[in-house]
Amino acid sequence: MRLRHIEVFHAVMQAGSLSKAADLLCISQPAASKMLASAERSVGVALFTRAHGQLRPTREAELLFAETKGLHERLESVRRLARNLNARPGGHLRVGCVPSIGLSLLPEAVAQFAKQYPEVSLSIQTDHTDELCSSLLARELDIGIAFDPPVRAGIEATELGRARLAWLGPPDETPANGAPFRLADMQSDRWIGLDPADPLGSLIDRKLRELGLEARAPAIEVRTYYLARALVDCGAGYAIVDEFTATAGRRNAPLTCIEPAVSIGVFSLLPASGAGSHAQQVLIDLLRARLAEHAAASDTQGS
Repeated sequence: MRLRHIEVFHAVMQAGSLSKAADLLCISQPAASKMLASAERSVGVALFTRAHGQLRPTREAELLFAETKGLHERLESVRRLARNLNARPGGHLRVGCVPSIGLSLLPEAVAQFAKQYPEVSLSIQTDHTDELCSSLLARELDIGIAFDPPVRAGIEATELGRARLAWLGPPDETPANGAPFRLADMQSDRWIGLDPADPLGSLIDRKLRELGLEARAPAIEVRTYYLARALVDCGAGYAIVDEFTATAGRRNAPLTCIEPAVSIGVFSLLPASGAGSHAQQVLIDLLRARLAEHAAASDTQGS
């Protein structure tokens, strides 16, 4: 089947009649009928039964519809991109980030980017690091932002700055006067830990081993940072997360760092074989600047 055959086939499946399908495709009904007949000839089986002016899909049509649905959706995505490029000569930028960076850091940079480059449209999604890398390799994303990503062939990773690790816990267990939380004081039965396969979870495990605390194991283990925070908010225990997860939605709230101090790199991820656009570089520079501002603010508070 040709792409045009798939288009008319999906239009008929969705609309239920040739006339409505023709309207969806902005073509005449005879043209739609001709293309549907051509599609059926290319498949070699009848896709619809015709009775009393109505089209009813055959079993073969149902199977074909399920198989070609993904392709049709990707065609629609291409059309949306083409419309965006036509409507916005500055282009379209597809950005992905891990969920915690989507809580504050990326929105801050995107808000500034949108003011400077209103002609550039953006689509933004959150996902875990492995999924972001897969999307970049499949050319479904232009930029990824993640914590300390593993080395992946075909992915160019550049550190933009550092994020501090912070302690989250009930107010009555929070160290007083802005003092840091000592990792040596961790209680396993209250610890909401992160998946050790996660970059932040792996960093915490490595630091505990360095301190001779490898016997400490979390009572609850999660993969998503904001789920750890939600569990803390519900009184389930305490967690160690990145500073953006710890402070999102809590402006001017004091940050409880940990002792010894630990930070994790924030990286931009780009397809290694692709030529980056000006818009990509601008957004990356804005993220780097925001990270520098966060670091400067923390230095001021600590002095």
